[in-house]
Amino acid sequence: MWKTFFMALRTHKKKLCGGLLLLAVGGVYALLVHYTSFRIPCPFHAVTGLACPGCGISHLCLRLLHGDFYGAFRENPAVAILIPLLGLMRLVQLGFHPRWLQKNGKIEKIILLVCIVLLLLFGVVRNLPGMECLLPSYTRAYLVT
Repeated sequence: MWKTFFMALRTHKKKLCGGLLLLAVGGVYALLVHYTSFRIPCPFHAVTGLACPGCGISHLCLRLLHGDFYGAFRENPAVAILIPLLGLMRLVQLGFHPRWLQKNGKIEKIILLVCIVLLLLFGVVRNLPGMECLLPSYTRAYLVT
């Protein structure tokens, strides 16, 4: 069992290093956000005043760091659902190597295309009147009812 684990580590060394680097950058950003007023603004929101499909991801991650799963879901429900599902799909690919879910195969491409379409639809729906509950908390704060 351990031999298989260490062989998998050796095989995926670059991916693991990339993931750890991404985690470190995210940790530094979380510290900056927590202890300073530094934030990376959404260019789409700054230009249009509308929330893009990705608006709220930083807040989602910060709330997850604090263990606030409901609050994280409220920041960006689409990403809060899709990321675990895509992660599960990747684990199935790595662990079981099913033929129907080959890397860069037809099914994987269809799944990713469906995710892109769902995110784009979510980006439209969250900006419709009456759907303010789908907006991230920092944009909901500016709404006057």
